[in-house]
Amino acid sequence: MISIQNILVPVDLTQAAGHVAQYAAALAQAHQARLFVLHVKAPYPVHGRIAAGALEHVQNQRSRKQQTELSELIPDGIKDSIAVEEIQVTGFPMARVIVEKARELEIDVIVIPAQRPKGWLRFFRENVIQRVIRDAPCSVLVVRRPQDPTDRLNLGA
Repeated sequence: MISIQNILVPVDLTQAAGHVAQYAAALAQAHQARLFVLHVKAPYPVHGRIAAGALEHVQNQRSRKQQTELSELIPDGIKDSIAVEEIQVTGFPMARVIVEKARELEIDVIVIPAQRPKGWLRFFRENVIQRVIRDAPCSVLVVRRPQDPTDRLNLGA
């Protein structure tokens, strides 16, 4: 039998994050596994001391808001039945940070959303998914949103 003890779900705090987080939580409940909910933020570009000082307040405020959103992804009822740890880190590139956290936390399965952003973000999002699948030290489960069954990712060969 396959043993799943640690599950990692990287989220971007968009609407799709709620679905993939619930999917990962259900998997964690079924296996009585520990669930790590990971939000990776890109570092803020800082140009000079004045900009750094002015941005510090904005960064702190945004970080608190994101931490609140992160903690609300998994309902309290589920948190009562499994171990859930919310992690917010700053790093780039995102795929590398996700893979490094998976190694560090000894993750058995990464659950990642198959969402398809529009415009330029589409290239970067698919690239993150592809790199996580390619470089992860464990299995990767790509979860499609139920309301968009025709959305297809080109994961390449």
